[in-house]
Amino acid sequence: MSLSQQDNFDGFRLEAANQVTKHLQAAHTLFLGTQMRESGYIYQFGPAFQSEDGRTVLFGRAGLDGSITGRLIKRLGEGWEVKGTSHSHLKEAQRNMHESSVEYNGSDMTCAGKLMWQGAFLLGAAYTKRLLPSLQLGGDLTLVTANGVTIGQLAARWTNGNNTFVGQLSRTPSQTVPLGNSHETKLSYTRKVTERLTLGSEFRCTDEKDSGLSFAYEYVFRTSRVQGLVDTDGKVSCCVSDFTGFGFSGMIDYFKNDYKFGVVMHILPQPEGQPPM
Repeated sequence: MSLSQQDNFDGFRLEAANQVTKHLQAAHTLFLGTQMRESGYIYQFGPAFQSEDGRTVLFGRAGLDGSITGRLIKRLGEGWEVKGTSHSHLKEAQRNMHESSVEYNGSDMTCAGKLMWQGAFLLGAAYTKRLLPSLQLGGDLTLVTANGVTIGQLAARWTNGNNTFVGQLSRTPSQTVPLGNSHETKLSYTRKVTERLTLGSEFRCTDEKDSGLSFAYEYVFRTSRVQGLVDTDGKVSCCVSDFTGFGFSGMIDYFKNDYKFGVVMHILPQPEGQPPM
C-alpha cells in the first residue's frame, strides 16, 4: 500500500505549520489551480495536539468549502487504543460521516471493532493472527444495517527476509448485477532491494472478468521520498516529496487522455534548539 497509494495532486499546494506551544501545532493547507474542486482552490486550517507521553492525539480541520473534520486517538493501557472521527459538511449533507473504533494490539494478534454512520449505521470487525514467525492471517467484515449488505475480505501475508507475499480475497456489492456480489482476488509481491529502495508488483482479477497489473517503486532519503507507479490501465505516475522543502507530483492516464501535474511546498517548524531555515 505504501508503494501504490501515492499522494498525487495537481496545481500548486502549500503545507505550512506553526508551533503554537510545545504540544500544540497549527496547520494550513492550500491548493491553487486544482481540478479537485469546481472553484479551483482549497484552503483548510486546524490545530493538532499531542500530549507529553504521546498517548493522546487531537486533530481538527476546517475548510472554506464548509467541511469540518475532528479526530481523537487515545491509548489505554498496554495494547488498547480508542479512535473517533467526525466529518461534517455544511453544504452537502451526504458527505457527513462519523466513526468510532476500539483496537487491541497483542504480541501475536490484533482485533478491532468499529461503529460508523454515513447516512446509515455500519458495523465493522477485524481480526489478525500470526500463526508462524513469517505467516499472518486475518480478515474483516462490515455490515450495513439499513439493507443487511455485508462487505468482507480475507488475507494472508508471508514474509521471508526482504521478500513479502500477500494474497487477498474480498467481496463487495456488485455494480452491474442488482442485489449481487462481486469477488476480487489480489496477489502482491514486495522486495526490499536495499535499505532505501523497495520494488513491488500487484495483480488483481474479479469474477466479472476484470483484471489489472501494476508495478511500483519507492526510494527513501533521510527527509524525502520518491515513488513511481505503472499499471495496465494506462496510468503512469510519480511523486517526489521533500518534507523540508519542495515536492512534485505527476500523473498521466493515457487511455482517458488525462494529465495532472503539481508542485508542493512544505513550511514546517524547526526542532527546538535549531536556528530557523
